[in-house]
Amino acid sequence: MPFDTALTRMLGIDIPVISAPMAGVAGGKLAAAVTGGGGLGLIGGGYPDPAVIEHEFGEAGNAVVGIGFITWALAKNPAALDVALAHSPKAVFLSFADIAPFVAQAQSFGATLIAQVQTVGQARAAADAGADMIVAQGTEAGGHGAARATLPLVPAVVDAVGSIPVLAGGGIADGRGLAAALALGAAGAVVGSAFVAAEESLASANGKR
Repeated sequence: MPFDTALTRMLGIDIPVISAPMAGVAGGKLAAAVTGGGGLGLIGGGYPDPAVIEHEFGEAGNAVVGIGFITWALAKNPAALDVALAHSPKAVFLSFADIAPFVAQAQSFGATLIAQVQTVGQARAAADAGADMIVAQGTEAGGHGAARATLPLVPAVVDAVGSIPVLAGGGIADGRGLAAALALGAAGAVVGSAFVAAEESLASANGKR
């Protein structure tokens, strides 16, 4: 039986899970597999290389997928967003800098703009900039500089951004973690490390082991 949350309704998916756009790990095949499983898979745009982005969208085939960027790196190479948007991604996921310069462009192509934040203040700024969804990313998320654990951060962000759907990111690796996130008011979860070991990921064999 499909879930019914703001995330599933907004993206037209069955399971309220998005795969994290992990640079060097989340290629087109992994993104397509996550979408095929009922969630939404994201290609990791990372430190964007337009040629790599083009290749990974090709690897995704006809699957509906999105793409994520490190925002400060995208600001140095904004043409990478043009390349991605030419493939009509379902969502554009931005992390680690001001999203404002890219919101209107992504949304004009019909992409859902997902902003990942690590503090309540950043969440409010992302909401003001026009984000369609916000990811509350805690310290458990791959060591990306957050100062607050995921489960305390999620309800604080939910309370701060009103009707904008909030996703939990960091340490969510199974159904129990997803259930906890939903109980705290999140509309779903972003899952990263659990997908590193997937057959379709771009991680090395040693990394997967």
